Amino acid sequence: MSDRIHVAIVGCAHPHIFPRIELLQAEPDVTIAGCYDPDRALAEGISRRCNIPVFESVEALLDSPGVNFVLIEGWDTANPDYVRAAARRGYAVMVEKPGAPNLAEMQRLIDDIRDIAVPFQVGYMLRFSQAVAHIRRFLTDGVLGQITLARFHAAAPVGGAAEIWQSVPGDMGGVVFTDGCHLVDIIVHLLGMPKSAKGMLLKLPKGETVLAHGFKRDTLSELDVTVEMPIGDLMYEDAGVATLDFGDKLAVFDVTGWEAHPWVEAWRVELYGTNGTLHAGLNPAWYRLYVRNPHGSYQPGWHSWEALDSLGIGNSLVVDNNYSAEIRHMLDRVRRWDTDNAVWMAEAEGVIAVLDAIFKSAATGDAIPVEQRF
Repeated sequence: MSDRIHVAIVGCAHPHIFPRIELLQAEPDVTIAGCYDPDRALAEGISRRCNIPVFESVEALLDSPGVNFVLIEGWDTANPDYVRAAARRGYAVMVEKPGAPNLAEMQRLIDDIRDIAVPFQVGYMLRFSQAVAHIRRFLTDGVLGQITLARFHAAAPVGGAAEIWQSVPGDMGGVVFTDGCHLVDIIVHLLGMPKSAKGMLLKLPKGETVLAHGFKRDTLSELDVTVEMPIGDLMYEDAGVATLDFGDKLAVFDVTGWEAHPWVEAWRVELYGTNGTLHAGLNPAWYRLYVRNPHGSYQPGWHSWEALDSLGIGNSLVVDNNYSAEIRHMLDRVRRWDTDNAVWMAEAEGVIAVLDAIFKSAATGDAIPVEQRF
């Protein structure tokens, strides 16, 4: 490939676009060729804010000279077709999570691109948290012993579940789907695929009025807005829980759209093993590890670690360690033209397969086997 990476940005709807553009623009061998979105006003807003050209059509952008990497930040329902268009032209692809609006669409997408030799991955930046790297090391080294129980918590801040990205017509669901997918990605990444899922979803009628701080009305709006809104009355669910059965362990997964904390700040992972207990946060990254019997360099007792990460209302929407590591990883794959996508594709499909089982279980009341094709 060329010595330079020429990036086309296709779809501009998701606010994760801003930290990713900022990081790409800081790379000396990267040029952003331009952006396209069917909403012309949105594309022009991105152009003004990020100083990049606007193209009239997705074809004109993808066929512009030098393009070899496509960042896709459109709506979940539109993204699979954007991925196909980019991959079939031989371009590397990173697509906003979860990558497709439902399991059937994700499976069709994977089937369509699996044999195309381009780097591909889904934009799950939280899997690049320093905490996740520590958790993987503890699991690989056996510090915790045999894991029998795990807990995974995610949430949107008050009002976050009412934002437009959790209210996409055609998506499988709302906050449990569009933001819970981050935690399901980490579950699959750390523990593999569960055998079955038993889920419950909560949908509330219009209730008391609350203040939503940092509410984003649209992609271009700032975070200094406080909005009064009722609890409930959402297009999709307000909260959800699921028990995932791995055969040798159980994992509890829960999400609410009405948490007091800013985005991601209180998201956590808990692992309970025969030789240790681990509590960890993703952003800011931290862990607290209890060891029962000495293991390697870890003596009995409590061990703590905390990263220096950003906090506050912009958490997860500004450049941080997670986005930085994600973009470094993707650009390294593009530079080496690493087309080994097997794990990325299996886990991308696996995440939506787990969520599909949770939503089906919530509808039927039964535990649902998790569909696995890989």
